Amino acid sequence: MRIAALVTCYNRCVLTLTCLERLHQQDLPAGVTLEIVLVDDGSRDGTADAVGKAFPEVHIIRGSGSLYWCGGMRLAWRAAAASDPDFYLLFNDDTALDRDALQALLELAGTPEERVIAVASIADESTGEANYGAVSLTTGILQPTDADRCDTFTANCALVPRAVYQELGILHEAYTHAMGDTDYGIQARKRGIEIRKSSRFLGTCGSNAVQGTWRDPTLPRLKRFRLLQQPKGLPFREWLIFTRRNFGYKWTYYAISPFIRILAGR
Repeated sequence: MRIAALVTCYNRCVLTLTCLERLHQQDLPAGVTLEIVLVDDGSRDGTADAVGKAFPEVHIIRGSGSLYWCGGMRLAWRAAAASDPDFYLLFNDDTALDRDALQALLELAGTPEERVIAVASIADESTGEANYGAVSLTTGILQPTDADRCDTFTANCALVPRAVYQELGILHEAYTHAMGDTDYGIQARKRGIEIRKSSRFLGTCGSNAVQGTWRDPTLPRLKRFRLLQQPKGLPFREWLIFTRRNFGYKWTYYAISPFIRILAGR
């Protein structure tokens, strides 16, 4: 059985090397092999060369610097799909996995023919609370012990079997940086594909800072509107596509909600 791990990186050489080391240290079941496809999106800190030296077996694809996360993951996914692996591991290079994380995800997912996405519960490295993983559209990020339905997920560490890939394909082409993983999860659930989260934490990751982003209420409103339209914000066209695809008759409310939030100073 083969797993293709998909990773996108940019100017985080130490983090990227650490994440690859964690992947190589995984305690995999007998007969399971792990292949890694890394997209280095134009890093200027020598990431690609350092990875090539430390891990020569990693398939490195060099990007132009304009791919961002979703673009890099699509490129990695297409490259990995050429060899038709049994599973695809969507993985962020700032996530530190426990040694048995992939084994636990394989147990959750079952076989490559099952319509199940297995998602690792990830803990904030400072607080110990869940900050990435399975998501409820009602309550947000789910703790490992939460019984709420998993509506979607963040792809810090998620295992997608061949059957789901054959049905859903890769991340939607509309998204540059954000929303691609959340969209993938919602679309999966609409088709009756199950999302299973781990019942314990399988790794840690630092939380994305609010300060200096469009979500920062201390910034002037005009600056927040500008940040909102940046690739790492919620660019209007992409956000419009996301809300129309995923929120039914409520899509208009969700489409304008970031603007309301900024105008309200929240």
